[in-house]
Amino acid sequence: MEGFEVLRDGVPDDSLVRLDLAAGSSVQDAAEALEALLADDVSVDGVVVVVGGEVVGATSRGRLIRLGSAVLRSIGDGAGATLPGESLHYRIVRFACATCGSQARRVHVDPRAAPVCPNGHGIMELVA
Repeated sequence: MEGFEVLRDGVPDDSLVRLDLAAGSSVQDAAEALEALLADDVSVDGVVVVVGGEVVGATSRGRLIRLGSAVLRSIGDGAGATLPGESLHYRIVRFACATCGSQARRVHVDPRAAPVCPNGHGIMELVA
């Protein structure tokens, strides 16, 4: 997909967290969802971005910080302060396969299109 190359920082592989976005999502939508995911889970460093079922690339926490992400900066990182509290724009929803533990993150939930395990174990379960 065109325009997503600005976020790319690596090769997609199965060890990275997967972020599924709706078809038609823009690069700006992806960047905001990535910031929400990385702010929500500090253990995540690499993410595969999927838009409408198509892998558009992989990115990292470091790449977004280099692009100027104010959300991912911390005390001592200089200008770019953010207001405290949770983002009102996106909420990351987590899914996991009960069989192999494979995970997927989404910013939307459509019961008709729940994520499916990439290892063929069926529909993933919502994780609280």
